[in-house]
Amino acid sequence: VYTIAGATLLSTFLTSIVGVAFYTLIAPFYAYTGLAIAPDWRLGILFGLGGLMGMYCGARMQKYFPARLIKLILGVLIVILAVRYISNIFHP
Repeated sequence: VYTIAGATLLSTFLTSIVGVAFYTLIAPFYAYTGLAIAPDWRLGILFGLGGLMGMYCGARMQKYFPARLIKLILGVLIVILAVRYISNIFHP
């Protein structure tokens, strides 16, 4: 699986580039509405760099950790994030 992860994330990256190009092209048509249509380039670059680092480190480290441990860690992180989101509804 670790050999496929990098290629999968690369295809996601290429799809994101097409999306960014599309929203950059249509942004002038919505300028009069006051809506923020154009991409935030700094934020996009930060997400892109984080994705590249995660892709590299994840593909390298995945073969050293059992799948069950990785699923457990991801599950715990998802539950923690869900609890934080739900608690923000009741305690803004």
